[in-house]
Amino acid sequence: MTAQFPYEKSFTKQLQANGKQPSTIEQYQLTLADFFNYEQHFNETFAKDQLLADLTENDVQTYLDMLQDQRSFKRSTMNKALSNLNGYFSYLFEHRIITTLPTFSIKGKALTNDQQLLRWPDQLPSLLQNDDLHVYTRAFLLFTCKGFTTAEMLAPDFEQQLNHITFSDSEQVFLEKLMTFLQPLRTSGQSGLFLKVRQRGQDAHLSLAALHKYLGGDSQRVGLPLKPVALRQSYVLWVLDQHRNTDPEILMRRLRLDDSSLAYYQNLLRRQDLRQFRNNPQS
Repeated sequence: MTAQFPYEKSFTKQLQANGKQPSTIEQYQLTLADFFNYEQHFNETFAKDQLLADLTENDVQTYLDMLQDQRSFKRSTMNKALSNLNGYFSYLFEHRIITTLPTFSIKGKALTNDQQLLRWPDQLPSLLQNDDLHVYTRAFLLFTCKGFTTAEMLAPDFEQQLNHITFSDSEQVFLEKLMTFLQPLRTSGQSGLFLKVRQRGQDAHLSLAALHKYLGGDSQRVGLPLKPVALRQSYVLWVLDQHRNTDPEILMRRLRLDDSSLAYYQNLLRRQDLRQFRNNPQS
């Protein structure tokens, strides 16, 4: 089969090694095939010799503008295309195939507002089913919705804390995917649910910085700023908003908070209510 874009075979192997799902790999391939087809037809400089070194930031931006102006792509779809392009060019740059990164200064379009961020737990079932998102991103979102902090999730003994947690059927389906993903990473009997895909050093467990990279890489795909502190805060406020008359003891158990932390978040909810009232006084 003829390659649809330069270094397709080696790049696809890298995606597979990184644990990307087949559906995600297909999206990369479709984006890149379309991008290079566009460049061959509408970029005279590249079409002449088809040299990767001739592709510039302006060429990538022109392609993205075309997606918006001519194909009426949604912002989330455009950002997904940019994320795919950035992953590809980053791979070429890391392997010294190109010496400049044409996506370096291009930023995705803003997708969300504060209100959408506050409601992200409503989307959890669909997020868990989204194989475009890395399994660690989805695991983080799931465990955040069970009241766990990032530090607790990254601990080697975290899996033991899940023994008494109730999961829905859709959550169980995802957990099976997570365990399947982790199986080849546990060849030496490592514990924990967040393990390094490429083990370096003695510790096989994922660092906080590494988790941030997974979350940051999926932010454009999901249309949310995936920052652990903000996501946990919005989850707690989402629960409190839905259970305003619930007994505090029940809330503390569900959210795994002490009384002072619960009072802090309840105060944040009151301030949030006040901001919304000021912005929409007639609602």
